[in-house]
Amino acid sequence: MTAHFNGRRSPQLDSEPDAHQSQAGNTALIGSGRDSVDEPPTTPGRRRRWQRLADTLPTGRVGRQLALMALIDSTGTGAFLAVSVIFLTRAVGLSVSVVSLGLALSGAIALLTTIPIGGIADRFGPRRVLVVLTIWRALCYTAYAWVTGATSFLAVVCILALVDRPSGPIVQALVGQVVADNDRVRAMAVMRSLRNVGFTLGAMLGSVALAVDSRWAYTAVLMVNGLSFAGMAVIVMRLPRKARATTSAVKRTIFFRVLRDLPYATLAAMNSVMTLHMPLLSIGIPLWITTNTNAPRAVVAPLLAVNTILAVVLQVRFSRGSETPTGAAMSMRRAGIALAVCCVLLATLPPLPTWVAVAVLVVAMVALTAGELYQSAAGWGLSFELARENQHSAYLSVFWLGLSIQQIAAPLLMGAIVSHGPTAWILLGLGITVTGLAVPRATRWAIAVRARETTPAVP
Repeated sequence: MTAHFNGRRSPQLDSEPDAHQSQAGNTALIGSGRDSVDEPPTTPGRRRRWQRLADTLPTGRVGRQLALMALIDSTGTGAFLAVSVIFLTRAVGLSVSVVSLGLALSGAIALLTTIPIGGIADRFGPRRVLVVLTIWRALCYTAYAWVTGATSFLAVVCILALVDRPSGPIVQALVGQVVADNDRVRAMAVMRSLRNVGFTLGAMLGSVALAVDSRWAYTAVLMVNGLSFAGMAVIVMRLPRKARATTSAVKRTIFFRVLRDLPYATLAAMNSVMTLHMPLLSIGIPLWITTNTNAPRAVVAPLLAVNTILAVVLQVRFSRGSETPTGAAMSMRRAGIALAVCCVLLATLPPLPTWVAVAVLVVAMVALTAGELYQSAAGWGLSFELARENQHSAYLSVFWLGLSIQQIAAPLLMGAIVSHGPTAWILLGLGITVTGLAVPRATRWAIAVRARETTPAVP
């Protein structure tokens, strides 16, 4: 479950341990405790393989809670995405234009609420706020099942949009609080791997409703999605609590003053360019295959399966080294190169015969997935480590805001690229490469600004 068709998170908070207690306690969370994983008495080679597998799994009570939260979230979201549009157009009878209008309105509302909700989370704690947001989303997603026309649909989707997409950065802020600093990126990587598993399970559940093709079947799936948010809220309430930010920091956030942090805002904009791998995967490549290549349309589904499998297996490994701003910047540069390779390969497809085109598409998908994994890890590292202290939720909201803007513009961009052919693919790859190569310099700028802020003034 996620921003209207995106993700989810939940928070709550009351009192909190001091900073030193929190730091020590966090060590027992997601990344710590790997040494406690039982290994079977086998040969060194098999033990190494077992350890590599253990490194991709959550450890500790909090790690397991976060993993379960991600799995529940993504399973419900996958089911919802599989049936929602069909439910609205076939069972409710809405036109495509009305559905499109609702989605456009939800995107616009999210742009206005993301940063203020981040400020509220800094004031009251991401755990407490996430609980409220998750219950809100549970009610709204359940209300989807009772939509009967355009008016009720627009009401539900707009009320949901107030909190749906803004929940994403609050989840990340919560992970940053309950996980040791040097394990945040790994925790996010484990959760993302499990989210890919959950999306697949949810899509399979949704496919059952699609096969039945009746309102009651769609309603059942929508109700399951809503109930999954309630379960997620319970999990979030059981996570540790931490201290709240000052009122002055929250005021700066709610009034959008956080946007004046130019180095961080620049990195957020660069990250939004690098996340073009998402519309590239969901829109660009399928359209390009079906309109401009000799590859069979049926190859789209296997290519998406390749992407999902590689993401599940490799996300944790590709996240290593992104725990620091400098390492994350290097990962972003690698992402730019990998995505550029994908774009160049796509540009070569039109004249190729069928099976050669299929082979090139497989290589392009591997390159795209590498770029996706590097970018995800780099985004987590940069957004966490370069945020101002006590304003993590707000700063993460700024980072996610760039993604929301990209998601609005990306479908138009993908359509233009597909219609203009190979040259457009080359230009897209060039733009992504330049952006990726520029990230290390922007990161050094942001590090220097943070260093000046923390250096005491000389009297």
